[in-house]
Amino acid sequence: MITGILRKSLSAIALLAALLADPAVADVSVRVEGRPASAPIQVFVRVTNDVSGVPITDLEVTDFEVSIDGIPEVLTDEQFTQPQEADPDQNVSVVFVMDYTSSVTNLYLAEMQNAVIDFIDAMQPGDMAAIIKFNETSGEQVVQPFTEIDDGSNDQLLFDAVASNFPGDGSNILDAVNLGVEQFVGAGTTLPVGPKAVILVSDGRDSDSEVNQVQVIEAANNISIPIFTIGIGNPQNRGLAILTDLSDETGGQYVDATDGGDIGAAYESVRLLLTGEYLIEIPNGITDCAVHEAQVTVEGGAPVSVSFTRRVCNTTPTAFSFTSQSNVQPGSEVTSNTVTIENIEADAHISVIQGSYSIGCTSDFTNDPGAISEGETVCVRQTAANQASTTKTTTLTVGGFAATFSTTTRAQGGGGGGGGGGGSGSTGLLELLLALGLTIASRRALAR
Repeated sequence: MITGILRKSLSAIALLAALLADPAVADVSVRVEGRPASAPIQVFVRVTNDVSGVPITDLEVTDFEVSIDGIPEVLTDEQFTQPQEADPDQNVSVVFVMDYTSSVTNLYLAEMQNAVIDFIDAMQPGDMAAIIKFNETSGEQVVQPFTEIDDGSNDQLLFDAVASNFPGDGSNILDAVNLGVEQFVGAGTTLPVGPKAVILVSDGRDSDSEVNQVQVIEAANNISIPIFTIGIGNPQNRGLAILTDLSDETGGQYVDATDGGDIGAAYESVRLLLTGEYLIEIPNGITDCAVHEAQVTVEGGAPVSVSFTRRVCNTTPTAFSFTSQSNVQPGSEVTSNTVTIENIEADAHISVIQGSYSIGCTSDFTNDPGAISEGETVCVRQTAANQASTTKTTTLTVGGFAATFSTTTRAQGGGGGGGGGGGSGSTGLLELLLALGLTIASRRALAR
């Protein structure tokens, strides 16, 4: 029979064995920041024991194998940085971007504020934190600029900023996140060496931002700032897309705290990533916009793969145009000239307003959004206006470029076909009167 003391001793031995277990039986998570293309590829790796969940923080560069697109990389100590948990010279710098729209504050205000306060309370002296709040009424505001954690009065400044009132409604998420990114490059900003991030908590509903998603992502990638997003409430389709795109496209991570999820646990998961990740920087000449793959193996364990890109593909084609058509039959179906899509690096989004389009200019037309590739042709079709002397315009958008195709119906009583041919109704009437006049004059001459 095993005594209580012996049982406790065996449990302690089992726990110690788990903590000292070979990393080959560890849980490994990987995220990659591949932009800008001029900077090294940053591979962030978190390793925890798969039994205890305790972070493994005593690994060396020789414990890691990394390949890019299947080609092994030769790693050196200079490319390797220990996590903050193992390296006291590393400090975390974060900007908290907090959603103060009614869809969030009516339900989750206290939980959101408490989660941010807990995160700040768990930060180490020397870490840096800033607080941004936003809604359309009050705008996006830095309510507390970067402040050094000191486990004292500075922390209280941050706590007070989190708890402060911020009235208003209406959503400007992208403007607020963009302001968060700007904090890392502001005049006089000096931040410690270590992980940096913007952390957004929101339901993703944006209706009032002046900047767009592409601009925010580009700004973050230009200075290698990952955006971590925590989804709360009911983001719906567009909101969820904003939250996931901001994180996926900047090397951050989306954490789902919707449907009654624990916001505090979501923040804690982000904190553990920032403080517990190994950083491996890989100088690489890849500058294209294709999707690449980084594969990481820790001490012979199972490889973990992550996709990344070095830059955004150009999907704005060389300018093209459609020739307008006039004097067309009211209510008739009119097809434009054919254009070729040139100088795009990846399939581009294509959509149409007030008409339809055909890739390849076949008999198959659609008005549903789709994608078009480099070198493909396209034309548009519309039903002309039912009224005389009326112009109707069809707009085709490909990537970042839009072109219009216009038709103008002929005047009342006019003849002739489309494409600008034929006379107007008034010209035809004049010709008729002249003809009648000549006929009458001829008859009078014969009567004499």
